[in-house]
Amino acid sequence: MKKSESILPKKGKELLTLSDTEQNTILDQLHNGEVAYEIAKQKRISLMTLYNYLDQNPKFKDQFNKAQERGIKTLVEKMCVIFDRDTVSLDNNELLFIREKKDWLKFIAPRLSSLFVEKTRSEVKQDTQLRVMWQDNHDLVDLNAEEIVDTKDPLQE
Repeated sequence: MKKSESILPKKGKELLTLSDTEQNTILDQLHNGEVAYEIAKQKRISLMTLYNYLDQNPKFKDQFNKAQERGIKTLVEKMCVIFDRDTVSLDNNELLFIREKKDWLKFIAPRLSSLFVEKTRSEVKQDTQLRVMWQDNHDLVDLNAEEIVDTKDPLQE
């Protein structure tokens, strides 16, 4: 097994090295809707140590971020399954908890995945005509004419 680049310990901080298998396990957990906090807790490391490891391993960090985005989709799908089942057997506390969870997912999903961003259409009204006017009407120029004609009378100057 190939080991990835490790984080150098700083003043007694935790050292983290992950094998390819461990990295793949973490990615699978994220795809299944687990969060980084739970993963760090299972590994018995701090969340900061996990984030430092990600900073030191940019390729794995990209995979980690993509897995997190897919994980939020998984959570939304899990909620769809819960809402699809018969809720008659739920007591009030369970129903209230499901509503809170739904509201949280509704809040967090667009921030974590572009799939859940509401499409908004903004219209900008603007005037597309350009009007040019001079204070004295003696210097008129016809911009539609093929050649520009000077309308000033040379004798009046």
